[in-house]
Amino acid sequence: MFLRILVVACFALSVAQAQDIQYVNAENGLVIREQPNQGAAKIGILDYGTAVEIIEHTNLHLDVKDNDKKVSGKWVKIKGPAVGEYFEDGYVFNGYLTEEKIEQPLKIAGDTFTIYIDKLQANVQEQKPVVEDETAASVFKLNNPETIENRYLKVKHHQNYRTIEVLQRHRNSIAVQPKDGEAAFTDFQHYTSSWKPLKLEFPKGNIYKTATLSAKDSKRFGSFDKAELYSTLSLEDSATYSIAPSQIELKVIMTDIDGYKTEKIVIFELPLGKAS
Repeated sequence: MFLRILVVACFALSVAQAQDIQYVNAENGLVIREQPNQGAAKIGILDYGTAVEIIEHTNLHLDVKDNDKKVSGKWVKIKGPAVGEYFEDGYVFNGYLTEEKIEQPLKIAGDTFTIYIDKLQANVQEQKPVVEDETAASVFKLNNPETIENRYLKVKHHQNYRTIEVLQRHRNSIAVQPKDGEAAFTDFQHYTSSWKPLKLEFPKGNIYKTATLSAKDSKRFGSFDKAELYSTLSLEDSATYSIAPSQIELKVIMTDIDGYKTEKIVIFELPLGKAS
């Protein structure tokens, strides 16, 4: 009898602690307000894919127009802090919430614009920034087998602008595999491609698509002296080498209304020997 009561009590406790977790599916973010109405003060904005805990449902209905589509829902109260936000609780419109888990994009914030790259947040490690072409660059290390090729990239502007450009280039390096030991990229020489503009897939949302490296791109290096390579790196004849992309770089340039350009470079260090 005691055991049965204990099991029921544990079940009741687990139910009581269950969380109503949903995910933001508004591409431009979801506003948090102090009260459940559109005139209430804003206390934050949740990025696409952010997980939120709903602690109270209301009967306050709301219809909003999203382009030519009507989105219907109700106000719900959520618990803070959510990712990147600091508040005790607040209200959001649940027409832009879903129970289906959404993988968050990688967010690279800036003063004049923010870069989002599709489905990368959980698969990169941010490194120390470096100076690239006299511009401070953000550096991320990709985990195997991730790539940034053929991914959607969104530029969210924070001010009026004339133009936005997104370009991509890559760096090829020599990967050396000693007879005993793990392979590693060397500092012997590098080949760096020219910048190429990315295709604008959806102009209204400033959404681009990153390029895929061709087999030719991945092997291009230029001429070098094999004997010099082995001598410089003190390699034995048993060591082998290959040419592989070691970095993919992105550059975003925004020209504002006054003609002033803001430039951001993002460098992705690739897993050894992985082009895609």
